[in-house]
Amino acid sequence: MHARTAADALARLVRDVRTGRARWTHPEHVRQSTDELTRAAEAIATVVGEMTAALALLGQPGPHAQQTNAALHQAAQGATVAAAQLRQARRTMH
Repeated sequence: MHARTAADALARLVRDVRTGRARWTHPEHVRQSTDELTRAAEAIATVVGEMTAALALLGQPGPHAQQTNAALHQAAQGATVAAAQLRQARRTMH
């Protein structure tokens, strides 16, 4: 349920960006959005990591389970990298 709510909020953000409703007219708005997206990336990394661990505990055998675990692990790593890059961008903002 929480993941659906978060996904819906991000979908609204994307829609607003594409339609021009979401605008960053001041550097402070960019800083705030960067902070919020960093939080989102960190949350995604954490949740996907927990999902990967939970799936591993279910002990489903076979190559499909291994592929799923590998893909989830990579997704968690990607979100971690995104959060790190957003933090770096935020540090360099004036």
